[in-house]
Amino acid sequence: MEYIGEHLLPGQIGHFCIILGFVASILSAIAYFFATQKRDTEEYQSWRNIGRIAFLIHGFSFLIVIGLIFYIMVNQFYEYQYVQQHVSHDLDFRYIFSAFWEGQEGSFLLWMFWHIILGFILMANAKEWEAPVLSTIAFVEIFISSMLLGIYINIGAEPLKIGINPLMLLRDVMDAPIFAKADYVSLIKGNGLNPLLQNYWMTIHPPTLFLGFASTIVPFAYAVAGLWTKQHKAWLKPALSWALFSGAILGTGILMGGAWAYEALSFGGYWAWDPVENTSLVPWIIMIAGIHTNLVAKSTGFSIKSTYAFYLLAFIMIIYSTTLTRSGILGDTSVHAFTEMGLESQLFIFILGVSLLALGFFFSRFTNIPSPQKEEETASKEFWMFIGSLVLLFSSILITFTTSIPVYQKVAELLGTTLNITSPIEPVEHYNKYQLWIGVFVGLLSGVAQYLRYKEFNWSKHAGKFTKHIAIASVISAVLTIIAAQWINVFAWQYKLLLFSAMFGIITNLDYLFTFIKGNLKLAGSVFAHVGFGIMVVGILASGLNKEHISTNRFAQDGLVNGMDTKKNILLIEDSPMFMSGYEVTYVGDTLNKFVRSYEINYKRKDKAGNIVEEFSLFPNVQYDKGFSKVAATNPSTKHYLHKDIFTHIASLPPQEMDMQVAKDLEDSLKYIRYDLAIGDTIELEDMYVVAESLTRQPVHEEYHPEQNDLPIGANLTFILKDESLMKGEERKVYKACPSMVLRGNLVYTYPILIDQLGAKTRLVDDIFERVYTPENKLDYKEYVIKEGGMVEAFGQEITFEGFNKNPEHANYKAEEGDIAVGAMMSTINKKTNEIMTAQPVYLIRGNAPYNFKDEIGDIGLHFRFVEISPQTQSIKLMIAKSAPTELKIPVEIATNAYRSDYVILEAILFPGINFVWLGTIMMMFGLAFSMMKRMREK
Repeated sequence: MEYIGEHLLPGQIGHFCIILGFVASILSAIAYFFATQKRDTEEYQSWRNIGRIAFLIHGFSFLIVIGLIFYIMVNQFYEYQYVQQHVSHDLDFRYIFSAFWEGQEGSFLLWMFWHIILGFILMANAKEWEAPVLSTIAFVEIFISSMLLGIYINIGAEPLKIGINPLMLLRDVMDAPIFAKADYVSLIKGNGLNPLLQNYWMTIHPPTLFLGFASTIVPFAYAVAGLWTKQHKAWLKPALSWALFSGAILGTGILMGGAWAYEALSFGGYWAWDPVENTSLVPWIIMIAGIHTNLVAKSTGFSIKSTYAFYLLAFIMIIYSTTLTRSGILGDTSVHAFTEMGLESQLFIFILGVSLLALGFFFSRFTNIPSPQKEEETASKEFWMFIGSLVLLFSSILITFTTSIPVYQKVAELLGTTLNITSPIEPVEHYNKYQLWIGVFVGLLSGVAQYLRYKEFNWSKHAGKFTKHIAIASVISAVLTIIAAQWINVFAWQYKLLLFSAMFGIITNLDYLFTFIKGNLKLAGSVFAHVGFGIMVVGILASGLNKEHISTNRFAQDGLVNGMDTKKNILLIEDSPMFMSGYEVTYVGDTLNKFVRSYEINYKRKDKAGNIVEEFSLFPNVQYDKGFSKVAATNPSTKHYLHKDIFTHIASLPPQEMDMQVAKDLEDSLKYIRYDLAIGDTIELEDMYVVAESLTRQPVHEEYHPEQNDLPIGANLTFILKDESLMKGEERKVYKACPSMVLRGNLVYTYPILIDQLGAKTRLVDDIFERVYTPENKLDYKEYVIKEGGMVEAFGQEITFEGFNKNPEHANYKAEEGDIAVGAMMSTINKKTNEIMTAQPVYLIRGNAPYNFKDEIGDIGLHFRFVEISPQTQSIKLMIAKSAPTELKIPVEIATNAYRSDYVILEAILFPGINFVWLGTIMMMFGLAFSMMKRMREK
């Protein structure tokens, strides 16, 4: 079948570029391999040039693929599976990037993008290291680019699938009746981006994190190059700068993830020890360990083997984390993991291939890697830096062991057995219990090691100065710990020890800055990083131990809502203030924008005299899923202070607001009773009166947005609470309601009103249109020509044309640019009541076409259409018809067993000292970046 509207060229070009890029990566790896092998011969230049050209072809091929995917996304070519899955017509342009890397294919391309950019940089700057380093990167690119091939090889009973092509057509990946139609493209729509990901953090966090992931390949490649060429010392210097860069960028990506979790997600914190969080943290910890041993190796010749091992392991753990998150194995233990896509075998081959390369080189060269014959002195800097690196390695092993429990279970399942081991129910407590001691050791070692010297040869001379500084720093740290412990409320001795180690790290590093390096900031990269670590630990203790739920008023709310935890949550009824922990809090109202419903929560802090000393509003929100059927996530809003944060989010909502199926079930359970009310009628219900005040042709309802040619109607009703239902001394409560109904084309839309305070819900019945509106085909219009100020007699009424209104308003008219619209102001007198009655039909010219909008005077049954205007004579042609007026009865239904929807259940948490966490982590990343810049200037 020849399909109409398909854009096949981008897909064809893209798939060609994927295959070309894949082949080019193989050629580049091979050419650079031979260039490395023949680096001392005349053939080196030729092989290197081939490697360069092939890598450039590989890089530009996949850059073209990335550009094509953005092109088809921006243009919404839904015939492509990836576009249909991640884009929709209502998706803001700013989220196109988020949609690109939402899927596995996009994230692989993002990873490759950074490898390509880093490869181009290395091609220009790596000099004598270019061939072995680029050969290693090209080797890794073979595996990653294979994930995007999307080809099938006929082997055995079932074809072997290699990769997933991101430019596959929708009709090639699914079988549906719609593809039997030649014009199916015009009939399909995009699923759109998950509402949870429509957040600015999703735009900036993934590319930063993936740059961090990708950058670990450079120290890895230099390590392979050092082993390959047996230049076991020369590689350390260029690798160190790249390792510092990788540590800074990957750490920043992790930090941004924590900030995202805290600012935009309902974690109630910045770290949850989620498996996916752990798999990004472990490579960073190993990279930091490698940086420390690299410094030792570069300065003393010790720890070269350790540096090799750490840099090789860091990248292997990146691939391991990729395998965990993309294989679907973490689906039950992580909310961040991808689902299975059939790439598990390729991912396993990827990690196996890279591990064999790394371990093969490492163990084959192990005995040749130089190391000093003499062991490090116990009092030397290199000894304690090595110990610190081992501590970091131990930390990563502990985290990886627990994170990998689903892997052990899967392996056991494949072997036909079971393991009596499960992931911890409380991961935060589990990890904190062990990582606390890692923090203690790191804090103490980061301080002690700064006072020590490389290759210590005269410890007896240096020991006195060392002891003096350690003693003074310990005393100051102890004093600061006692003071800080009062603020942080630290009681357990383990936390006091951790706090002391953090203070010790801060004080010793500041002392080192001013005493040993005399304030020379050029040498202060490690100081920034170590001080940052100490500050971060103080912030973690302050915000973790002093974390306090302030959303509680158990005296007023115990037993108010079944299942509500009144120790952590508080129920707020709209416009009804509630006191909690020193604040008067009011749920002011909410607004809906696409999938996001935002709630305004007003805080007032008062002094003992009742005076308001502070007032602010927070706006937590909930996000509905793409089908608008249920709440998919709740996002917090935070009030920031220098020394604390007030974190606020919606813990729960009325059931009908959380799930549309529940709302439907509750609506079906309502017992509506019909009443036909004349204007002025009053009916008596169990605990209220209802008065029919009037009808309106222009109803106002928060959910109704008028459109042209709508036929709306609303009933103004007044609900009055009976006196016996009031508390003693309470004023009579009156509530206004305007249930509405709109006829739009052939569809009728109902807009009921829920009066939460009364537990009552009211709606109009659709036969109101037959009672209020006379069908046009039953009206016999007569034509009249009348001048401005003139009068005609029609159907026994004297009707005056008062004049023109050049800015008319009409329920069915929405002004557009270029409109010429005018209203005819008509008036007549009701002979029964002697009341002046008016109508204003509208005449419109839009795009040279005339239109008219009817108006009527319902009480006397007159209908007006303004159909022509004569500017020369200042007269108009008016069509007037008469319908028989009948005694109008408003058909309404009222249910008195409705469920309230005017409340939220709020969770508010006080985080003291949270800014120390951000300050400390930022200082750590700055220290790494600062050190990187210093090393680059040394080249």
